[in-house]
Amino acid sequence: MGAGTGRSTRKRRNSGRSRRPERKHRVSITKKRSSVYRGGTRRDPWLRRAASAGWKAGNAAPPDSGASAFHASALQQSFAEWMNESIKEKPGYARMKRLSEAYAQGYSDAAGRKDRGIPLPLRGSAAAVVCASSEEDSIDAVLRELERLPLRQIIVVLNGCRDRSYALARKHRRVTVAYYPDLLGHDVGRSLGAKLAEADIVLFCDGDMAIAAEDLAPFLYAVDAGCDVALNDLNGFLPLFADQDEVTRCKSFLNAVLSRGDLGANSMTAVPHALSGRLLRQLDPRHLSVPPKAQAIAVLEGYRVEAVHAVDVFSGNRRRAGNTGRGNSVAGMIIGDHAEALGEVLRRRGVSGLKPPLSRKDVAMRRNAM
Repeated sequence: MGAGTGRSTRKRRNSGRSRRPERKHRVSITKKRSSVYRGGTRRDPWLRRAASAGWKAGNAAPPDSGASAFHASALQQSFAEWMNESIKEKPGYARMKRLSEAYAQGYSDAAGRKDRGIPLPLRGSAAAVVCASSEEDSIDAVLRELERLPLRQIIVVLNGCRDRSYALARKHRRVTVAYYPDLLGHDVGRSLGAKLAEADIVLFCDGDMAIAAEDLAPFLYAVDAGCDVALNDLNGFLPLFADQDEVTRCKSFLNAVLSRGDLGANSMTAVPHALSGRLLRQLDPRHLSVPPKAQAIAVLEGYRVEAVHAVDVFSGNRRRAGNTGRGNSVAGMIIGDHAEALGEVLRRRGVSGLKPPLSRKDVAMRRNAM
């Protein structure tokens, strides 16, 4: 009897209580903790704070917040605000990446939808330039990865296309396509794209290779932190000096002449790389058509040049008739570009300004270290 009375009393009390309608995507605290505390979040208080902040932002996000470009999304904007308010000194990329992942996981759990974007606490605006020619097999995947980043502009320079590259690029509504019916030549598209870009950071990619957004984000982050030329660090993928080709040796030689032997064979010839708006405003855009010359000018004028992240572009590089085999036309062009860059160094410094030659012992030590 008493048990029955207790049940009826509880039922009467509940029936008189007003209930606030729940949002469909709202999740319980228990579910939140079971998902956002993965990967060591419990052991790191800052990751726990990031996950909790992301959950609060996701719980308050409007249902249509994913409809806009990612740079304007609630996830990107709320993460940038939280980082600026909570962390005074900008952390290194590895640390920031973990905070971003924890925040995004908490946000997704609360919002009830998975956002594939990578939130970054960028203080400036960012854009990307993609150079492509007949890349229908890869251009769509390239653009999908770029759309995961907080980019205000994505510019595709299509030239000499004989396939569906234009139609595929135009399917991406927020992409600006600069179309040229004839081939412009290697790297000329970079100059054209740079003139169209209006951003504090410009990321340069090629349309023949889709690179995961996780491997592109470090270049944006490095330039936002003060770097002017953020290079792809390819040294770890190169063979010993005796087995290197003439192009790789030209890259190393130019850096040595510039007193930047620490860069090894890293060069603006390789993508991805990112440049600061500060550099682009001072540099003649035509120099970007000769990447080694642009790099030499940046070093000579005191801009900050660093190798910031390693992306293997060798295994995924599309093989063409002009870029394979000893003495191929692309290799000859790149060697010529380095000769032009060395000419710029001589013009500015003179022969007396070149770094003194190394001893045979030093040369041997550097060869074996690479």
